[in-house]
Amino acid sequence: MLIRDRKKTILFLLTLEMLSFSKEISYEALKISATEHSHWLKLRTIDTSIEKTRLDSVYSGLYPQLSLGYSGEYNKNLDQTTSGSISVGGTTINSAVRNKDSLALSLNYELYHFGTTLKQIEISKKEIAFKKLEVCNEENKLFREILDLYATAQKAQSEQNYKAQMHALRQELYTLKQRLYAAGKESRVSVGDEAIRLIELERDIERAQMSYEENLIALTKLSHIDLDLKSTQLLPLGTKAKDIHIGSFEESSQARQYRDKIDQKNTEISLNIRTQLPVLSLYSNYYLYGSDMHNAYNAFEDMKPNSWNAGLSLRWNLFEGFKYNSESARLHFERDRLNEEYALAKREFDAQTQISQQKIDRLTQLQKNNVLIVNESRSKIAMIKRLREHGEADAVSEVSVKLETLERELTLESERIQHAYEAEALKLQHRGAEECTPR
Repeated sequence: MLIRDRKKTILFLLTLEMLSFSKEISYEALKISATEHSHWLKLRTIDTSIEKTRLDSVYSGLYPQLSLGYSGEYNKNLDQTTSGSISVGGTTINSAVRNKDSLALSLNYELYHFGTTLKQIEISKKEIAFKKLEVCNEENKLFREILDLYATAQKAQSEQNYKAQMHALRQELYTLKQRLYAAGKESRVSVGDEAIRLIELERDIERAQMSYEENLIALTKLSHIDLDLKSTQLLPLGTKAKDIHIGSFEESSQARQYRDKIDQKNTEISLNIRTQLPVLSLYSNYYLYGSDMHNAYNAFEDMKPNSWNAGLSLRWNLFEGFKYNSESARLHFERDRLNEEYALAKREFDAQTQISQQKIDRLTQLQKNNVLIVNESRSKIAMIKRLREHGEADAVSEVSVKLETLERELTLESERIQHAYEAEALKLQHRGAEECTPR
């Protein structure tokens, strides 16, 4: 029994030592580090850069296309009775000249296509805005993950601290009851119950330690800060309900992302309609040509300006096998889906806001009640001490009251952590796009 008592005392002292030589870290510090080092945020930022380069590519449709083409050909006439050029359908057969070289400079420019290129530019710009909002939402998601782990680790750390103090009191109470049992004033069952409660507290402390370490490892992964499992002390969140701006769903970054996507889909529908209208283009070609009956090099040397042309072309796709109808139907269904997603997200957002506000209100009232209970318990401790001084109370009663007070203080601390967590979660939910880290 002495070995067990010594083991419990060592466990308690180690816990206190860990808390006294702790390294403090705040939720804000974890967020800042995570924002700077998160691989997911970097990936989303790269996606935005990719869309910006695509926009540059779309802008190229506003400029003319200039190309240079060279052709060197050797022609062997198998029919000696024919000479000159023969046209068969769309093919021209030149049987008189063996070596031919040509150089062509071509210009093509789309003069008018009912603003399709401008619509493509508009779609690309909206996609860039959408990707930027994705970065913001990814950051909010990251902060929420950190918040969940942080609050859980705080509760585990608080439980470990209070139950270590309770363990010391339980050990004292166990020793007192052993003495009373030896004097015939306490039953063996009562002593056994205290031994069981000691073992249960040891189990709770171990579980709290395990939960704390698991969440701290996860926080290390997300924040890229190496948090020591033995010495890290998590500072209070400190978020209060009065500091939160409760806005509408329409003000959130999530709503803006949906609206941008719906606008983009409307632009795609408009673009699809315009692709069915005529395209007016300008074209021009400048040709250089050279030929020789016997030597390919002489044909190349003989190349000289031959002709040039310029003209307008009009292309109108009258029928493409119902491709337009199916594409138009797909785009309209996609827009309908986005509208439904927007309505669903709004409903969930409003419901979550209402739930969070009710939780905060209930936790506020619970804290007020528990503060009164803790204060009464502390007054009861002072009263028991005075009674003991006058011989009207025993040590067992004093230790029992102290244990009850610690249990109520632990409950109060857990409610404070939960209250700050709910307030911070609500704050994150209503975090606007303008509050996100600039990138």
